[in-house]
Amino acid sequence: MAENFDSRAASWDDDPARLSRARQVAETIKANLPLTGRPITVELGAGTGLLSRCLADVLGPTTLLDSSPAMVEAASKALAAAGLKDWNAAVADLSEGIPGGPYELVLAQLFLHHVDDVPALLRALRRFVTPEGVVVIADLDHDADGLYHSTSVDFHGHHGFRRDELRGWLEEAGYRDISFHDAGVANKKVVGGQRLDFPLFLAIARH
Repeated sequence: MAENFDSRAASWDDDPARLSRARQVAETIKANLPLTGRPITVELGAGTGLLSRCLADVLGPTTLLDSSPAMVEAASKALAAAGLKDWNAAVADLSEGIPGGPYELVLAQLFLHHVDDVPALLRALRRFVTPEGVVVIADLDHDADGLYHSTSVDFHGHHGFRRDELRGWLEEAGYRDISFHDAGVANKKVVGGQRLDFPLFLAIARH
């Protein structure tokens, strides 16, 4: 996870396209996953926690984890401003495990493509999920030309994912009842200044 987000944290929530994306993903989650009982939740690579905050009306105590201290600081301020007193944000190197848990719901929005060894993370994640827990992943469909990250000089991750490949990794890790859904688009400026829409998927998998 080489890309550095610290310098962008303070203005992260100012991008209307970013907020629109989080709202679209949240609505897709609600449409395809009954969230009853306010599940104990963790969001991986949460940034400022935009996705979780868009789901605040249906989530229980929620932990936002990110490797960027500045993002965690921004998330903590956003939680305080929203009055989410039973939520918290913490710095975490997820390659070394997931603090806390077990969690009933795991969220990850545009995080997985920053992970070097995705199958290993999916296997490790199962140790931190309750027996009936659910993992929800929103990320980029395969971006064959690498345009989404064309302006990121320090990006060394995945250019999105092929859904059948990710399904295979989830199955190999032991997840069941796996489903994929279209989840809107991520709108981003690419090399040359043009803004493009990149399709997103939502993967839902049970422990």
